[in-house]
Amino acid sequence: MAFRLLTLGDVRLLDPSGRAVSFPEKGLLILAYLFAHPHRVQSRSALSRLLWDKVEPAQAFANLRKTLSRIEARQQELGHRFIEITASDIKLDDRPIQCDVVGLQRLASGDALSDLRTLIGLFSRLFLENIETTNNTLSAWISQQQQQHLTRLRETLMDAIPVAKTAADIALVKDAALWIFQHNPDDEMIVAVLAETYSTEGKVQNARNIFDAQKQKLWGKLAPGPDSHALNVVRKGFEKQSGILFAPLYKNKHRSLAKAADTGPKRTVPRLVLLPPVESIAGSQPFLPFADALVEDVTIALCSLTSVSVVAPYTAAQIGRHSDKAETIAQHSISYVLDARLSGHGAQRSLFVQLIYFANDEVIWADRYDMEKDSLAAQRRQMARRISMAITGQIERNELTREYFEQSPTAYHHYLLGQRHLKNLDLPDIRRARKEFRTALRDSPYFSPALSGIARSYSREWLITARGDTELLEEAEKHAIRAIAAGQDMVGGYRELGVAKMLLGGIDESVEALELAETLSPHYADVAADYADTLVHASEPRRALEKIEKAIDLNPLSPDVYLWTAAGASYCLGEYEQALSYINRMADSGLANRLAAASWAMLGNQRRAKTFVRKTRETNPDFNVDTWLAAVPIKEQWQKDHYRDGLRKAGF
Repeated sequence: MAFRLLTLGDVRLLDPSGRAVSFPEKGLLILAYLFAHPHRVQSRSALSRLLWDKVEPAQAFANLRKTLSRIEARQQELGHRFIEITASDIKLDDRPIQCDVVGLQRLASGDALSDLRTLIGLFSRLFLENIETTNNTLSAWISQQQQQHLTRLRETLMDAIPVAKTAADIALVKDAALWIFQHNPDDEMIVAVLAETYSTEGKVQNARNIFDAQKQKLWGKLAPGPDSHALNVVRKGFEKQSGILFAPLYKNKHRSLAKAADTGPKRTVPRLVLLPPVESIAGSQPFLPFADALVEDVTIALCSLTSVSVVAPYTAAQIGRHSDKAETIAQHSISYVLDARLSGHGAQRSLFVQLIYFANDEVIWADRYDMEKDSLAAQRRQMARRISMAITGQIERNELTREYFEQSPTAYHHYLLGQRHLKNLDLPDIRRARKEFRTALRDSPYFSPALSGIARSYSREWLITARGDTELLEEAEKHAIRAIAAGQDMVGGYRELGVAKMLLGGIDESVEALELAETLSPHYADVAADYADTLVHASEPRRALEKIEKAIDLNPLSPDVYLWTAAGASYCLGEYEQALSYINRMADSGLANRLAAASWAMLGNQRRAKTFVRKTRETNPDFNVDTWLAAVPIKEQWQKDHYRDGLRKAGF
């Protein structure tokens, strides 16, 4: 049995029987330093500077001589020599003594979960965390060691996540992430890991607390996350509906991030293609090789997973060059597409990546990574890890959601048909969509996505007809509440409730419901777009424009409704040319004829304004400014007056 030096937490020396023995405090620090040193040896001059950096070198040398004399005397008393002292150096003899941090240095089992378990056992406390010193050099060295330990734990955690399959594995991942989060709450990926593991365990409130704490840290009191009142808004709606049963999304709350062995029939493993990055601006050529290599790194990393089948880089490149990517992707039975684009100006470049679920063209995750030419090599590994982890978690989450959908394949089929019709902003297609959603409900009465779809169809009809028919909005609210009741963990119901509440004039309740929807699905472009629309009505056009630009960023081939919202926010800010620019980008700009007329009028171009007034009259001959503005919910009177002024100047 050997002596043992403990450095994690309180620094102590234990004898072979496990009892603490006295030893000079500076001697314990020297032992800790030598165990951390790769060569187990250090010069007298370096150690004197480490321990006494605030005194003259001669005094530091004298202090070190006295300390070494005390260490030598104590070693003789114990009958063991831990360090050898020469005229120039001090060297560790680790034969009679062990140290807790050596376990960190020796980890190389090849089993990420085993290594992670070992590290968690080691890192119950920080390295030398109770050492109090005014010595800057010593403090900096201790902090450096602590950060290295955190980095080692984080890297091992990232290696362990893709292979974590059982509930015990997920608990281990959560414990490691929580420990890192406590010491580095600004680490976004650790926040994401915690939220994912808590959600997997059914602890939604814990996940929301993590998000809310992060938002509070980032935003302070300017834009707090959804609180209990936001949930109560939804609950009030539930209580009005008698006889509605709450149906959880998953019957088994203990699903893991990487599912344990199924007992039922095996499902087809989803296929993922990572398309080669493209440049969305000129001048990105120097960055393209790096982006290509990064995507290939991610592809290779994901090939080790059993939960997803990754299309080989050569085939991915062929698909990327194909003129009709959608048809090619469908032919290869691909479920998920990772799209990467370079953007930015001058020396500022970023890589925008988005993960798309191909079946309904939904962006389920997106992120932007800044790129600096001088540090691309150093960034590559970290970025590849972050992207790989995000893809793994998002596909797993989406696959679990698909299980809910596929419990009723007929209902799901009609839901997808309804979604296709709902993409078109004309009344016949909106009503066709509603018919498909109702057909889905005949097969599965509590199919939450179909209930959400019906709610959206009523809201859309109210907007298109512009008659101020409150019955349509009441139907939208009723179906949104039913959708939430049928699928509490699904974002659709909260989103539609927010839209319906906004159109009914409950703007504050709408903001709260959509804030909650965004918390549940932060990368859902359509939610961000609806949130932006509500902020326009809440007389916060600046925030609205920021939010809709985020939605456009997430979904670059934006539907017309995004551009319509962006144009409305721009008009409210007095940016009339910008408003018209957004309208011109719409595939069918007829819906924005009123807004275009008002914008041209505010720019003083009466001829163009009259053109759009005439177009509006052709499709809606009964349009009346005062009736319309009385029906449209707008929080601040100045905004309503601004819109009325533009419409009147245009000739309405």
